[in-house]
Amino acid sequence: MMRKRVLISLPVFLLCLVAATLLSGEPPLWKRLLDGEKQQRLGYNLVPILCFHDVNGAGPYSVSIKEFRNYLDILKKENIRVWPLHRVMEAARNNQLMDQPTMAITIDDDFENIARVAAPILREYDYPATFFVYTRDINNHPRGGMAWEDLKRLLAEGFDVQNHSHTHTAFHQPRRGESPEQFAERVHQEVVVSRDILEQHLPGHKIWAFAYPMGYYSPYLEARLREAQYQLILTVDAAPVDLMAKFTGIMDRYTIQKEYVDDPMAMFYKQIAYARKKYQSGEVAQVEEGPDGLK
Repeated sequence: MMRKRVLISLPVFLLCLVAATLLSGEPPLWKRLLDGEKQQRLGYNLVPILCFHDVNGAGPYSVSIKEFRNYLDILKKENIRVWPLHRVMEAARNNQLMDQPTMAITIDDDFENIARVAAPILREYDYPATFFVYTRDINNHPRGGMAWEDLKRLLAEGFDVQNHSHTHTAFHQPRRGESPEQFAERVHQEVVVSRDILEQHLPGHKIWAFAYPMGYYSPYLEARLREAQYQLILTVDAAPVDLMAKFTGIMDRYTIQKEYVDDPMAMFYKQIAYARKKYQSGEVAQVEEGPDGLK
């Protein structure tokens, strides 16, 4: 008898549940779940990371103040949001799509003008940036060039400072005649000791990212960086970050330059096109090939 009551009560309960849903005006549960899944997949999955070097200097990777401002003006005009590098890393770690086209800005090396010229301009635009510096040439007094005082000021102004090695030389493979022990010690200086120097001179600041000097890397060097527990390793391989790909702890950057590309501005607008590419599916968004029409 009890079993019969249960069998009769179940259809009645389901009927009442359906009626209540219809009267409430709420969409059915299955539709809400489907819409929620769809909502999670709306957005932008490609985030280019820009890499600047010398601002108001000379050389193939330098840009004038006017050129630097022009790049930032274009980002503003094209409604490209600029996020701190650590937030892009967290989004990639969590496979979180952007709700609008987004890029990140990094600046490499120890040119004093990146702290004294580029940083004030970035503040005008309210753009965050991460400065990757190498420790050997950082001075104790500002008159000598890039100084610890400059880096402390960058941190106080809300910028980030991360590691670009000690000597900014190629240490991805042994030198001719260098023993395995000597090579290992040299890499230790570049990867670990340099971080210790930065954290010693910048009390309370955590060094969590490393940018390969000149883009040179190897499986051995990557293993040493992972062993040193860096959260993020950066190359200059020019591909945008794919937020929906498996997070590997390595991100590529696009280097702003004017001598090794035929049309620097066209390449810059290509980064904007990447950022504007809406996510469609894991099968469609392939970083290796790039957005349609931009291969």
